[in-house]
Amino acid sequence: MALNRSFKLNSGYKIPAIGLGTWQSGPNEVKEAVSVALKSGYRHIDAAAVYGNETEVGDGIKSSGVDRKDIFITGKLWNTDHKPEDVENALDTTLKDLQTDYLDLYLIHWPVAFPQSANRFPVDPVTEQISVIDVPIADTWKAMEALVEKGKVRSIGVSNFTREKIEALLKTAVIPPAVNQIEAHAYLQQPDLLEWSKKQNIVTAAYSPLGNNIYNLPRGVDDPEIIALAKRLNKQPAQLLISWAVQRGTVVVPKSVTAQRIKDNFQDFELPQDVFDEILSLDRNTRYNFPIRLGVNIFGEHSEEALKKGVEDWKEAQRKLKASS
Repeated sequence: MALNRSFKLNSGYKIPAIGLGTWQSGPNEVKEAVSVALKSGYRHIDAAAVYGNETEVGDGIKSSGVDRKDIFITGKLWNTDHKPEDVENALDTTLKDLQTDYLDLYLIHWPVAFPQSANRFPVDPVTEQISVIDVPIADTWKAMEALVEKGKVRSIGVSNFTREKIEALLKTAVIPPAVNQIEAHAYLQQPDLLEWSKKQNIVTAAYSPLGNNIYNLPRGVDDPEIIALAKRLNKQPAQLLISWAVQRGTVVVPKSVTAQRIKDNFQDFELPQDVFDEILSLDRNTRYNFPIRLGVNIFGEHSEEALKKGVEDWKEAQRKLKASS
């Protein structure tokens, strides 16, 4: 039975602890996934412009029959819209696609800016690299704050931000970030960032809570120890990891397009302390989602040499792709 837990945001609103993630959910799948989730008790949908499926997410919300006022919807500002003059237009497109007149939470998706473009990853024709430009986060944030004043957004936050980037933002912010959505799972627990955020009254939301299967790397949900612990409690590995994430104080947005799995993921529970602690011991500091092709040291974890190599490898792969098409 779902515990229906929530966290209080510094904006005064509550965010449901478990939401449905929509990253990598195909347009033909996500409408049904959202509808099933809401009919099964979910009240939090995590969306983003760059996922390319917001129209279908909106259709799923509508077809669920659940009142909009009872649903917490998260949206995200993409990198091409960081210039202050582009922020509101980007939100308006998201609102139109999601078929709503406000968002409960709007996040700056990445602390990286691209030029305004219809292409989500604009490439400089001369350098053949993805174009990265300098737009101060403080300027983008001021435009985000204006959306709250206009009533188009209830809470604002960030995603993929380090402590250092949030500290810099707090120096100029009138409205502090309510949420920082980060990659967090058994293999990447980020305890220092989590504890610091709690002290700042910033809620941490965890994406890829089961691990990530696009990089062909081991995932927490497939870990033999996780499987054994879940079996011991007569639970599924995914249920164990989702419940653990909520118990450690994070919002969690597992993604699925399979009806039964969506329903199962919502059945969270309280872990015995020894099981909770065993999962804590699995941390490997393994990050799956780092777009090295941008050449930006987003998390402060890479050398200049590694970043340059990542960019060159991506450029070479793109050249081969063009040559074969």
